[in-house]
Amino acid sequence: MTMTDPIADMLARIRNGNAVKKIYVDIPFSNFKKKILDVLKEEKYIKDYEIISENSKKIIRVYLLYFGKKKAITEIKRISTPGRRIYVSKDEIPVVKNNYGIAVISTSKGVMSNKKAKELGLGGELLFYIW
Repeated sequence: MTMTDPIADMLARIRNGNAVKKIYVDIPFSNFKKKILDVLKEEKYIKDYEIISENSKKIIRVYLLYFGKKKAITEIKRISTPGRRIYVSKDEIPVVKNNYGIAVISTSKGVMSNKKAKELGLGGELLFYIW
């Protein structure tokens, strides 16, 4: 069975694992997901991730981050979907929760946070908000 929105599936797995305070969650591998996880790691929303090969299939094991009893991720909100793509120019890049959160944007220079995209003066597809 094919998945229509693999990014939403990844975000749901992270959200659900975070809700029950799992140490890690497993996600089917793709290079695009890996780039998104690089941004989340850089912005300190996840602890780390590793790529594991199991029976000729690759998975990404994402280690979730907690500060004592407090979760690093409070909420994740998907913006652009396969049925409705949302694009922003460099002047329309949103500020999320008064800079307590980030927006993840897919630009021509790769996947990055709203802060980095604004710094570089790039717009692109607004994938999701996380705080």
